[in-house]
Amino acid sequence: MKNFTNKLYRNHSLIYKLLLLIGSTILIVYLFPKSGRFKYNFEKGKPWQSETLQAPFTFAIKKSDAEVSEEKNKIKNNAEYYFDRDKSAKANVKEKLKEAFEHLEKDSLQPTAHTKLYGVCNNIIDELYTFGVLSESLNFPEDRTVVILDDKAETETTKFSNLTKQSEVSGIINKRLTEANLSSFSNTITSIFFDIVEPNLVYNKALTEQVINDALDGISYTRGIIEKQTLIISKGEVVQGDKFQILKSLESEYENQAWTKSNYNWIILAYTVLVALALLMLLLFLRKYRLDIFENNTKVTFIFFNIIMMVVITTLVVNYNSKFIYVVPIAILPLVLKAFFDARLGLFSHVITVLLLGSIVPNSYEYMFLQIIAGIVTILTVSELYKRANLFISVGQITLVYIIAYFAFFVTHEGSIDNFKWENFIWFVLCGFA
Repeated sequence: MKNFTNKLYRNHSLIYKLLLLIGSTILIVYLFPKSGRFKYNFEKGKPWQSETLQAPFTFAIKKSDAEVSEEKNKIKNNAEYYFDRDKSAKANVKEKLKEAFEHLEKDSLQPTAHTKLYGVCNNIIDELYTFGVLSESLNFPEDRTVVILDDKAETETTKFSNLTKQSEVSGIINKRLTEANLSSFSNTITSIFFDIVEPNLVYNKALTEQVINDALDGISYTRGIIEKQTLIISKGEVVQGDKFQILKSLESEYENQAWTKSNYNWIILAYTVLVALALLMLLLFLRKYRLDIFENNTKVTFIFFNIIMMVVITTLVVNYNSKFIYVVPIAILPLVLKAFFDARLGLFSHVITVLLLGSIVPNSYEYMFLQIIAGIVTILTVSELYKRANLFISVGQITLVYIIAYFAFFVTHEGSIDNFKWENFIWFVLCGFA
């Protein structure tokens, strides 16, 4: 028992490192997504390097983000606007007009003019309330279809341009009076109408948005089916157009399919082996080339802690929204380790971290290339980072390399810059600030 205790004491440093390796591996594997990975790598615009591929099972072709976005925009741009109409408003206005003309007759209006003017005014009311008078100013396209509801029931449809705007009332009055040679009464009649006209069309925003949302929810995110054993792509064929979308659909279907308990256990085991190997390489590097650091458990823990933090942050970002992965400041890892230890250790740790993350991020080759290049630039930047000017120069260089490399990858995929989203550079700028 005493010998065992002595051996344990003599080897406590090695045992601690072993426990650190096991604990770090368990934590990282726990954070990783527990799904299978598509075994084929492919890029848009590049030849298919693997063997001829046939569909391993029946699956649906998913629409691209551009196709879904186009459908959503079409629904929003062609949506109908709903208005609630008060049917009693027209009768109320005519009653008020009758009362107003009774007062005019008492004032000195000739009977002949009174009758003609009264008839024209009634016609004006009929015109104003053909579909209704809007209660507010709305900036809608004139050719947009509107649905008019009477007592919450659809009554008729028309174009928005046919609805009477309050700003148009005066023009309609003057036009009709001029046509009837009664323009001398324009001011009087306009004054009367502005007192008696009642808006009777109210925009039903809630119903309009509900109809739009229902239409958006009804969008199908798939188009067509690929049957099992159907030829998908031949070796050497360029991955583009429908071929690319079919491969993306197969990749997504493969990674999202339900796994049996046996499959799940094999995936966990495989991830454990990969993560443990990567972390073991780091320990072996320290033992071979940085023995003083290897023998200091505090320093080893510090290195592992920084690697795990980068993995944790990136994993959380990928689970939230993978388009933000370049906001995570991975390049800060070699920067920190270079400051505390040396450049070689900083770069080696950075490469190990990027290799770990390469198995969970989309476009893994592009991601690893960008991050490794950024890490090298970090190591090659000037020393004396405690000087603020040097730190800003380093951050600027890293951000610039990110932007140039990302732009180059996009061009190799698309073959042009026509569809490039320049706002994507914002992620790298935010990464620099972080």
